[in-house]
Amino acid sequence: MSRRFLLLCLFSPLLHATPVPFEAHYRAYTTGLPCGKGQFSLEQQENGEYQYQASGKICVIGQHIDHLSQFQQVEGELKPGSYHTEFDGWFTHRTLNGSLNDEGRYVVVQNGETLPDSEAFPRAQWEPAQMLRLLGQARDDITLSYTWGDETREYRFDYLGTETLETELGPLLTHKFEQDHPNEARVATFWFAPQLDNLLVKLESSRLGVHWLTVEIRRYQTKG
Repeated sequence: MSRRFLLLCLFSPLLHATPVPFEAHYRAYTTGLPCGKGQFSLEQQENGEYQYQASGKICVIGQHIDHLSQFQQVEGELKPGSYHTEFDGWFTHRTLNGSLNDEGRYVVVQNGETLPDSEAFPRAQWEPAQMLRLLGQARDDITLSYTWGDETREYRFDYLGTETLETELGPLLTHKFEQDHPNEARVATFWFAPQLDNLLVKLESSRLGVHWLTVEIRRYQTKG
């Protein structure tokens, strides 16, 4: 079996999946207590482009977040577009706008100032909502470069196989990934449900071996 055929088999869900517009609601917990909530949705616009919208607040982060991003699906392949993010904290407000340069990497403007392309934070290929879509469609280890806030993060995600989760939507078969963080004290685990167009249904994060955040899906409906 050729290497090219193996790669086509591996990425065929990613290349051919048609986005399903949806609206999902999540609840966040820390030490078992509710500490925030959020909404995540996808819709197809009149021009054929797709738009992600996310909003919410998590107490351990201490900021309200509003996020919009655009992308196209061209011959089954995701083509990223611009995004706009606002962070409202207790003492700060940040607005970020991302647009793609000729190399297909995001140039980010924060509060009117273009962030530099540095060795520590080189310009990324994806924004977070697009990154989650690609990760949810993967079926093997994968490395993704994405921009979040004023940082660029390139992470390896290790595929841990399938797991059935008990959720507020009922039992869901999921694909499970663990994020390989450069800071080994931090670990994040993701679960995506193919039944829901590979949507994120659970996230767990720990630091220094101590679990500090869980995000779980509460409601989901398709749109259109």
